[in-house]
Amino acid sequence: MAGALLLVPCSLQAEPNVPPRGISLAVAPGASLELDGDSTLHRYSAKAHGMEVELALEPTTAAGAQGSPNLEALILGHHVRTFELRVPVDQLTSGEKGLDQNMRKALKGGQYRQIRFQMDSYDVTPPRSGGPAFAVTLHGRLSLAGVERKVDVGATAVPSQGAIRISGSKDLLMTDYQIKPPVLMLGAIKTANLITVKFNATLQRGIIQ
Repeated sequence: MAGALLLVPCSLQAEPNVPPRGISLAVAPGASLELDGDSTLHRYSAKAHGMEVELALEPTTAAGAQGSPNLEALILGHHVRTFELRVPVDQLTSGEKGLDQNMRKALKGGQYRQIRFQMDSYDVTPPRSGGPAFAVTLHGRLSLAGVERKVDVGATAVPSQGAIRISGSKDLLMTDYQIKPPVLMLGAIKTANLITVKFNATLQRGIIQ
């Protein structure tokens, strides 16, 4: 289950004698991240457990606003300042013990215990007529097996009952991160260089008194 750290509060106009409130963002329980790949035997999927997510708004977001802006307005208005995702390497599991051991070894999990993505900026494409969904492209840095590279990650965001559901995927080459694709059974089974990272999360709003 994804951990969610509530973030920097933002000042809002308050009624007399009422302390200012702040807005925070959190990731709802149930967020998922998978690494999908192929091998000479069959396709495989490794699911991430113990994920940690940090989200933070600009400190001055909605200053003087009447009430709390909705999440869609916060994202479309570029008020999200920080997004960071951390995945423990030793909690990536495919259900196949041998593959898991080789995958963690290839990711140098004993030395680099986390896969980490840190956002630097993002772009949004507002909803088109006929639907509420809008596109988000995160620009940031992915750290994998001790190698950090700049990446752009595309996602689709859909408002739903006061929250935002975000899903997307990103293709990566293991060799771009100096990772040797894992092999099993003395090389009889080889994994493909290409992996696809799939993610799904729901952002929700919190109010800090």
